Amino acid sequence: MKIDIHTHTRKCKSGDAPTRDISAKDFCEKVLSTDVGIIAITNHNVFDLVQYAEISTLLEGQAALAWPGIELDIMENGARGHLIVIVSPKSAKHFSVAVDTLTNGSTPDLFTTTIAKVLEIFEPLDPLYIAHYKQKKPAIADDVLDILIAGTKWPERVIKEVTNSISAGIYISHGHASIYGSDIHDWAMYEEKSRDLPDLRLQVDSFEHFCLLLKKDATAINPVLDK
Repeated sequence: MKIDIHTHTRKCKSGDAPTRDISAKDFCEKVLSTDVGIIAITNHNVFDLVQYAEISTLLEGQAALAWPGIELDIMENGARGHLIVIVSPKSAKHFSVAVDTLTNGSTPDLFTTTIAKVLEIFEPLDPLYIAHYKQKKPAIADDVLDILIAGTKWPERVIKEVTNSISAGIYISHGHASIYGSDIHDWAMYEEKSRDLPDLRLQVDSFEHFCLLLKKDATAINPVLDK
């Protein structure tokens, strides 16, 4: 099972490629043509609940899970970085309300926020936080990540997104939680791009299960190993 924690289904910002636009039906067909079993939808400063609900319905009973998310522009100390926030599908409606509250009165191009505001808005939803790191631009600085880790009740859910498997392997070997996604620009290329996505070594049944594995919870890991 492969996992893709960073995808786009809409051209939201002026700099986004129009080839990021994809219908719910075509999205599901693309994903199901690959070995991707988990995919997060993380459009720039936007969460489209209607599209997400349609995708979830189309994938019901299929071999892939779609998780609701967003890629936010963070501004701290005069520097911009990107932070992905992903929540459980069970929280999709609450997530939509939270996103609307956070981005109210702004546009995807102009919107920025802070780590403190992200924690205030999203912590009640028990999310994953995935930060652009080092060569993955625009990156979030270590001191800003420290604020995020100190402010969340789930520090094991703060993951550093890098550019490829080599970078992820290096960071993981040095004790960093690290991953990479497709950050897809052109859905015509998704099948090819998906071949290089991370493989999960254990079968994951849900968002909650994935979070337990991040916590290295024996009650989640042992039954999977027993299988």
